[in-house]
Amino acid sequence: MITIEVFGPGCAKCRATEDVVQKAVQMLGVQVAVRHVRDPKEMAAQRVLFTPAVRINGELKCTGRVPEVAEVTTWLTTAAADGSV
Repeated sequence: MITIEVFGPGCAKCRATEDVVQKAVQMLGVQVAVRHVRDPKEMAAQRVLFTPAVRINGELKCTGRVPEVAEVTTWLTTAAADGSV
């Protein structure tokens, strides 16, 4: 199973990032576990300095901006092909 972590305090850009991730997951129909990290202390401990941020299977893919749906689908497709599911 692919693990997705979305980091952000809940601002508009963070919510937009969560929506983009959900759209990509729905488009691909893959099984994922999505975790939303909103605690600033946990973000600092995870070395996430800019939000919104997305990490897939432990690899930081995007930070400080809202990714495009096409980007997220590429990341998920790559994670699935790597045997992460």
